[in-house]
Amino acid sequence: MKIIPVWILGLAAFVTAPARAQGADEWLYQSPLPELVVGFQREQGGTSIVERIPPGETVQDWSQMVTTQRFAGAIARGVSLDQWVNGFVSGLANACPGARTSAPLFSRHPDHREVAFRVDCPLNPATAKPETFLLRAFASAADLHVLQVAFRHVPSAAEAGWAERHLESAVLCDAASSDSPCRDTERPGR
Repeated sequence: MKIIPVWILGLAAFVTAPARAQGADEWLYQSPLPELVVGFQREQGGTSIVERIPPGETVQDWSQMVTTQRFAGAIARGVSLDQWVNGFVSGLANACPGARTSAPLFSRHPDHREVAFRVDCPLNPATAKPETFLLRAFASAADLHVLQVAFRHVPSAAEAGWAERHLESAVLCDAASSDSPCRDTERPGR
């Protein structure tokens, strides 16, 4: 089992209440991933997770995984993006001794804030393998959306470049979005 969701699930206490209506029509657009299949998917009360893996692999035994999560109402209930990042990074010390994290890069947009960073875990105690992941999190007025690309090995420069391009493709959308990917694609789950 991978360690990444364990850190994120630490936020579960903040996100179990029903989502506020203002975030109900939000979704995270990302470029298509035809080379990956859905290995796991769950939605409950607007909070969701989708894990995509290469065909033939499982969510327990994978080489690469793209995870999309939505924590409905987390921001509206007072969990700031800064708090989430601090909790996430501080959880690394216990989950992966020796983990290195790049400096989180925060940015502000008219309707949301974002952060992006990379984590290198030299040896995941649960799998005895290295794990590296790059992630980008989006905080709207109501919800927290997280997109991460993980490798169960140290990625090559080409793999890390692919992950960065995929993360950069992500756009936080809502019913009023004027960004092309939001207008031109259907909301997931509809």
